[in-house]
Amino acid sequence: MPTLLRIASARILFARFVLAFFVAATTAAAITASASAQNVPRAYAGIAVDAKTGQVLYQDSANELRYPASLTKVMTLYILFQELEAGRLRLDSKLSVSAHAAAAVPTKLYVRSGSTIKVEDAIKALVTLSANDVARVIGENISGTESKFAERMTQTARALGMSRTTYKNASGLPDSGQVTTAADQATLARAIYLHFPHYYDYFQTRSFTYGSKTYGNHNALLGQNGVDGIKTGYINASGYNLMTAARANNRHIVVIGLGFNTGASRNARVAELVREYLPDARQGDYWREAMIPRPTLLGNGIAVASAGAAVPLNRLPPARPVSLLPVITEEQAMQVAALSSPESTEPETIPFQVVSAEDIPSRPGESALDQATYVATGVMPSEQPVYPANDPIGAWIAETMKLGPTSSDVTAQPGALVPPAPIARPEGLAVDAMSTNAAATVPAGGWVVQVGAADSEDGANQMISEATRTYDQLANLRSYVETFERNGVTYYRARFAGFADRTQARTTCDALAAASINCLTVQG
Repeated sequence: MPTLLRIASARILFARFVLAFFVAATTAAAITASASAQNVPRAYAGIAVDAKTGQVLYQDSANELRYPASLTKVMTLYILFQELEAGRLRLDSKLSVSAHAAAAVPTKLYVRSGSTIKVEDAIKALVTLSANDVARVIGENISGTESKFAERMTQTARALGMSRTTYKNASGLPDSGQVTTAADQATLARAIYLHFPHYYDYFQTRSFTYGSKTYGNHNALLGQNGVDGIKTGYINASGYNLMTAARANNRHIVVIGLGFNTGASRNARVAELVREYLPDARQGDYWREAMIPRPTLLGNGIAVASAGAAVPLNRLPPARPVSLLPVITEEQAMQVAALSSPESTEPETIPFQVVSAEDIPSRPGESALDQATYVATGVMPSEQPVYPANDPIGAWIAETMKLGPTSSDVTAQPGALVPPAPIARPEGLAVDAMSTNAAATVPAGGWVVQVGAADSEDGANQMISEATRTYDQLANLRSYVETFERNGVTYYRARFAGFADRTQARTTCDALAAASINCLTVQG
C-alpha cells in the first residue's frame, strides 16, 4: 500500500511538472509572438537622401520599423522651434521643472524639481548632452503633460509625411509603442533644416556649459566632411542610432543609420555613406519636389498643416482662404491673445482659425500627393478644386506640392521616399525685371528670396513692386523674374537676389512674412 501511494504521488508531481512546463512554454511563446508581431528588431536600417531633390541615393531596410531612441529629441526640438516662431516662447523664457521631469533616468542634466531652465539652455542640453529630464521639461511646458506632448509629436509627424512614426514620450526612453523608420527620420532631418534654418545651427553646438559643468556633443562626426548635425541615439532595444546631415560644395544630403551594435561601427558606416553619396548630390537650388509642407499646428497638441513657408504666394484672393491661417483651439486663442508681442501691442488682430481636435483628420488621402496637398492647403483631397490651366495660383500649388512622378505606373508606398520626376528647369537663366529682355544670372550657391509666381511677366513685376513698397530695403537688392514651364504653360517667378548669406535672406523673408507677404528662401 505505501508503495502504491508513493507511485501515485510521483505521478501527481510529474503531472504538475508537465503542466507547469506547458504553461511556461505557452507564455514564452505568447511573449515571443507579441514581440514578433511588433516586428521591431535591433537591426541595421539606413538611408541617404539628397536634400535638394528629395531623391533617395541609398537605402537598406529604410521603411522597416525601428526604435528611434534619442532621435526622438529632434521632433521635440522641432515643436519647440514652432513655439518660438509662434511667439509663445522666447529663448530666454523659463521652463518649469516638475518632479516627473526631474525623475527621468540618465542621460540627464539633473535639473531639480521646482527649478527652472531657460529655453536656449534646454535646446543646448538636448543637442549636446541628450538630457532626458530636459526633454520632459520641454514637453510638459508646451502641452501640460508628456503624454499629450507625445500626441502632438505624432500628429506633427503625420503632417510632415512620417506615416510610420509614433511617439510616446519626448526623450526616446524605452517604450514599445514608440517606433519609426529610417525613411521617416530622413524626412524629419530635412524638414527641421528647411523649416527652421535660423535655429538649425544649434545642432552644430560642440559643447554646452551649465552651472559649473561643460558637456560635449555626442556626435563624433560633427565637422567632418561637411557634417553639421544632427543627433545620436541609443537604448538597448534600438542599438546605436545616428541622424546626420552634411553640406559641402553646394550639396546637401541627410543620412540615417539605425541599429548598430557599437557607436564606433555606427560612426564608421555613416561617415562612409556621407563620403560615398555627398558627391552624387545636386549642386544648386532646392527643387520643389524636395520641399516638405510645413505644419502650422496647433490645437490640443495636434499639428495641422497649412501653407506656411512651403507656398510662397502673395497673390491670394481678396478674401484670404481660412485654410491658410494658423489653426488653434479656442483655449489657445485666448492664451495667445493675452500675450504681448514685442512687435505689436494688439495681438488680438492676429487671425486664427479655431477648430476642435475631432475636425482634424490624421492622414487624409491615399497618395503622397493627396497628403501633401492637404498639408499645404488644409483642404481634403475630395474637396480640392480643379484649377484651369490659366490659373497661376492653382498651378503653382500643384507644382510646389508635387512629391514625385505622376505617371500611372508609379505608386507611393506609405513611408517611402519617391524620387522626383525630371522637370524642365532653366539653369540660372532668368528674365531681368529691371531691363527688357536682359539676361540675369544667379550666382551658384547664392541665396534668393521668392515672393510669388504669376502667369505673366507683368504680373511677376507687380509682385516685385508690391514687395519693394512694403519693405523698402529690397530696393538695395537685385530683383528679377525667372521663367519656368509646367504642363506646357509658362509661369514667372518673382525673386530678389544679392543677399550676403542665408541668414540675411531668411531675415528678409521673415520681415516680408510679418507684412503678410509670403515668401521662400532658396539657394541658387
